[in-house]
Amino acid sequence: MRRYTVLTNEKLTPTTQLLTLQAKTPSDSFQHEAGQYAALSFRRKYRPTPARCFSIVTAPEETGTLQFSMHIGGRFTRAIVGLKPGDGVSVRGPFGGFVIEPTHQPQIVLLAGGIGITPFMSMIRHAAYTRSETRITLVYSCPNQLDMPFAVELLKLEQANPNFQVIFTVSSGPINRLNQARVFTGRISPELLQSVTEGAFTEHTFFICGPAGFMKGMRALLAHRGVDKQQIVTEAFSQGPNRQTGELRDWPFNMYALAAVGVVLGSFIIMLSDLFKTLPPILKANSAQAAAAAQVNSTRQANLDSLVNGLPPNTSAAPATAPATPITPVTTPTPRTCGSAPC
Repeated sequence: MRRYTVLTNEKLTPTTQLLTLQAKTPSDSFQHEAGQYAALSFRRKYRPTPARCFSIVTAPEETGTLQFSMHIGGRFTRAIVGLKPGDGVSVRGPFGGFVIEPTHQPQIVLLAGGIGITPFMSMIRHAAYTRSETRITLVYSCPNQLDMPFAVELLKLEQANPNFQVIFTVSSGPINRLNQARVFTGRISPELLQSVTEGAFTEHTFFICGPAGFMKGMRALLAHRGVDKQQIVTEAFSQGPNRQTGELRDWPFNMYALAAVGVVLGSFIIMLSDLFKTLPPILKANSAQAAAAAQVNSTRQANLDSLVNGLPPNTSAAPATAPATPITPVTTPTPRTCGSAPC
C-alpha cells in the first residue's frame, strides 16, 4: 500500500471527475505500465472505505503523481468528488495486463466507449513521451459532444505524435465543438473501421475498453471481419458477467475472488489449528477416565476375592454319592440232614 495525498480534484465533464494524487514520500511512488489500474481507498467520516479500482491516466514517465478519471454515478465515486487537496488516499497496485507490446503489435486500433478512454490516455501519453514508432489510431465513441473527457488534450497529443491519430464519434446531438477534429455522428460502424484499417483488419491489434454492451458489439463486428480473437484485447468497467471478454482477464473481480479464497482457506486453517489444539486434552482426559475405571474394577475384584477367601469351610455338605447298584440277596443253603445227624 502506498500513501498519496490529493493534489487536485476537478470535474472534466458534467459526469466525469479527474483526481490527481501526489506521493507523500519518494518511497511511496510506484512504477506502472501504460494501461494498468490501481485500487484506491480513503477515509470518509473517520472510517476507511472499501478499495475500488480505476485505470491510471498518467504515463509511467510522470513520476510522483497519479491521475485517475471516473464516471460519477455510485456512492464511492460521489465520495471521491468530496475529496479535498491534502486528503490522504491509499493506493494499491499496479494491476493488469492491458498493455501494448510494441514489438508484437506494430499497428494498434484503440476502441474507447465513454469512460473507457482512461487506460488509453496513459498509453497515448506514454507513446508521445517515448516517441514510439507504433502506429496508434484511437476511435473514441461518446454519447454527446459535451461528455468527451480529454478531447482537447487528445488533439494536442495528435499534433505532438505523427504516429497517432484520433477519430471521434458522437451518438447524438451536434458535433460542432471540435471543428478541427475528425468527428462523425452515430456509433462506430464497420465502414468507419474499414477506413481506419484500410481494409487490412487482420494486420492490426484491437484494444477495446468501455461498457459491456459496447465491447460485445465491437467484438462481434471484428469477428465478422475475420479478426482472430488473439488480436483483440479487452478491458471493461462493468461488474456484470461480461465485464471482461478478452484474453487478458485482470479486472478487479479476480482480486475479490482471490481475496475470498484466501479468507476461506485462512478460516479453514485456523479451524484445523484450533481442532488440533483441542484434541490432545480430550484424548488425555479419556485415557485418565479409562485408567480410573480399570483401577476401580481391580479394587472391587480384590475385595471380592478377600471376602470369599475369608469364609469358613462348609462341613455339612453331603458327599457326592454314586448311583445305587442293586443288591443281590445272599441265601445260606439249608444243611441237609440224614435223620437226626448231619450228612
